Amino acid sequence: MLPKTGSFQFHIESYVCDFTEKATLPVMTSFILDAASIHAQQRGFGYEDISKDSIAWVLSRLSIEIYEYPVSNQSIKVETWIEDVGRFFTQRCFQFLDENEKTLGYARSVWAAIDMQTRRPVDLLQWRFDLTNYIEKEKICPIEKMAKILPVNDIDPVMGYSVRYSDIDINKHMNSMKYIEHVINIFDLEIFKEKFIHKFEIVYLMEGMFGDKLKLYQQQISENEYLIDTKKGEESICRTRIIWKNNL
Repeated sequence: MLPKTGSFQFHIESYVCDFTEKATLPVMTSFILDAASIHAQQRGFGYEDISKDSIAWVLSRLSIEIYEYPVSNQSIKVETWIEDVGRFFTQRCFQFLDENEKTLGYARSVWAAIDMQTRRPVDLLQWRFDLTNYIEKEKICPIEKMAKILPVNDIDPVMGYSVRYSDIDINKHMNSMKYIEHVINIFDLEIFKEKFIHKFEIVYLMEGMFGDKLKLYQQQISENEYLIDTKKGEESICRTRIIWKNNL
């Protein structure tokens, strides 16, 4: 049996960096999604295996803490492991490390396996894929589990957009990374010159579909903390919390 923790290498190309010559938060998120996908595929419960039963993995929650973003032409390692398996959700953790094994950050995520016909979650404890064999109890993710993100009650949106082709993933709904891209686009370029996103939390509440018209609402909690509520009409499709830090 393969080890419970998977380890995957990624290279930071210049075209995935912003004007600071560092990888962006969406790029770090893409590494998370890639690592999770490869880890599951290698162990027999990835997309190709479960899609035969018309089931797909869906990301429900994600919390990322970055201490230092990798720079252009740098290689990093992403380690991932399953922390816990419940009836309808499995918790997966991640660690980012540089070439010298220095920790750059961590992430926590919650996933559900969704029946694509009924749109209901699969009972993971009764599933033919036994994920409990891959629960890693020795490796610790030090960041806190996500607290509830409250709705934003502002009546005036800060940005709106329609879901288009480039937003849609293999399951024909909005790619989980695209939610993040649109959220961070509400911030002015000046803040990225002075600060970096240290902590980002997102809870996915509804599927964004092609043609949906979405609006983003923002609430500033403190100097460095913001809540953003992405809505379709009156309903939230995702809520996020962002905490900034001054550049190193």
